[in-house]
Amino acid sequence: MAAFLAVAVLMALVAVLVVAIPLVRTAQARAPVAALLAALAIPAAALVLYALVSNYPWAAPPPAVAGAAPDTPEIIELKQRTTAQPADVDAWSRLGDAYLARERFREAKEAYRQAIVASNGGDDALRLAFAEASILEDPGALRGEAGTIIDDVLSRDPFNARALWYGGMAALGRGDSDTARQRWRQLLDLGPPPQVRQIIEQQLAGLGAATAGTGEAGGAPAGGPGIPVHITLDPALAGRVKPGAVLFLIAREAGGAGGPPLAAVRRAQPQLPLDLQIGDADSMMPGGLPGGRKALQFIARLSASGDVKAASGDVYGEASWQAGGGAGQPVQIVINQLVP
Repeated sequence: MAAFLAVAVLMALVAVLVVAIPLVRTAQARAPVAALLAALAIPAAALVLYALVSNYPWAAPPPAVAGAAPDTPEIIELKQRTTAQPADVDAWSRLGDAYLARERFREAKEAYRQAIVASNGGDDALRLAFAEASILEDPGALRGEAGTIIDDVLSRDPFNARALWYGGMAALGRGDSDTARQRWRQLLDLGPPPQVRQIIEQQLAGLGAATAGTGEAGGAPAGGPGIPVHITLDPALAGRVKPGAVLFLIAREAGGAGGPPLAAVRRAQPQLPLDLQIGDADSMMPGGLPGGRKALQFIARLSASGDVKAASGDVYGEASWQAGGGAGQPVQIVINQLVP
């Protein structure tokens, strides 16, 4: 469009285009051809309107964001797709990715927002992409909508590496250095690449935190008193365990109907039976476990996908814990149930 306008020689035609092109491109223009024909039918009115209200910079049409690079062919194609199909979630998401790659953060954020709207709320990956673009545009977003999204994702997926990183930043922005340390330690335990690990360790060193990791999230009592857990697998379900399955040990409020975990431990390729300890170092919030609670519900699950969210075909077991009960004996969990 910019090239055509640069070489246009007829002012009447230019005035028509100034009116018609926004009509064609706007999400409200359900029939772009009809919009263009309607504009061409009233060139005189369009010319008057242009003379009165247009501030179009003819010498150098501005890019979408001041200082931004021109649109790439990929971006142009995706913009055309989203204009023609405003409900195309994939096109909006890919447009956000393309803007993000070119550091056009405001446009990336808005593209992701449109994808979320088009998908009636979006999934966690899409919402985190929106949060990331928001933070890169303005770090202050950590104290607002972006921070809320990150906390919400972590409440359901406590081992989401992207959410743990930004979640630590959000906690630090709130002055909650304990939660920041906790989230970045969990991120270290997930075994990030060396370059990323170095950055995390630098952040933790700045908070005065020890950075030694086990390579697996949880299972160490360093963060405070731990609750011993002994996990076994019912032989009848041994054939259901997929190669490479990941073990998740999750602690929740006793009697609670789901809700975010209080603490979680992750072990890749576990050898069962297995003894673990789960304590404050594994908590989703400082002091969250046992944190004075008198009763907890434990779930041990072997995930074929490695995702903390339960999926069909996973096997799991449950057990209750009472403060002061069992005289320090481990909580016994038998994995003997199948997720339908």
